[in-house]
Amino acid sequence: MLLNTLVDTVVYVPRAERISFDMMVRFRFDGYRATTMLKNLTCGGARIEGLEGLRAGDKVTLYLPSLKPKDATVAWTQNGAAGIEFDRPLHPDIFEDLVQHHARQRERTDTDRLTQINNRYERVSAELAYDRRH
Repeated sequence: MLLNTLVDTVVYVPRAERISFDMMVRFRFDGYRATTMLKNLTCGGARIEGLEGLRAGDKVTLYLPSLKPKDATVAWTQNGAAGIEFDRPLHPDIFEDLVQHHARQRERTDTDRLTQINNRYERVSAELAYDRRH
């Protein structure tokens, strides 16, 4: 995450593309197992909600559908939500498959098509179409 200041204004620049999810996933921390809500996902990490007691630096494991357990480190926590960074990022093709099969579905705008993956071929087509219009 980068923070830039421009005339006393802080601008948040996300490190990676985030895709919205509303999916229950299994979670393990220090021998404790639970179900938590996956709220967004990147190749490098995720935002989860519904767990208390996590602190930055804690080692956790997230169980995503059809994948081996993903070890991760808690990067931040706030009001029952946590950002976790995977020890080994997801391969882009695996990330794309999770998005296609499990991401929250909603009507997509032209801007969404540039910032969210549906699949790599549609994204390239959308980028080319956008470039032609602008």
